[in-house]
Amino acid sequence: MPEAPVQIDLGAVETLLGNLQFTFVLSPEGDAHIQVYAIDPSSAGKGSVMMMLDAAGFEQLKAVIRGADGVIDRLLAQGKVKRMVLPY
Repeated sequence: MPEAPVQIDLGAVETLLGNLQFTFVLSPEGDAHIQVYAIDPSSAGKGSVMMMLDAAGFEQLKAVIRGADGVIDRLLAQGKVKRMVLPY
């Protein structure tokens, strides 16, 4: 019987409107990727894999988050953002 991949829960971003769950997957051969699950909390069904990130995709995700962090910090410092909240 083939060895199952190792899956490590990396955490989630949870809001009232939806959740993104991140899982690190490592195959027995040493290949790895990150799975991103999108879940609608109003739906009883299980979320499905929205995307898989290889090393390049993960670097792009980190760059997007760093960029968003920089924009938020700058706008907070300029007094343009008072708080970060959902629009509902």
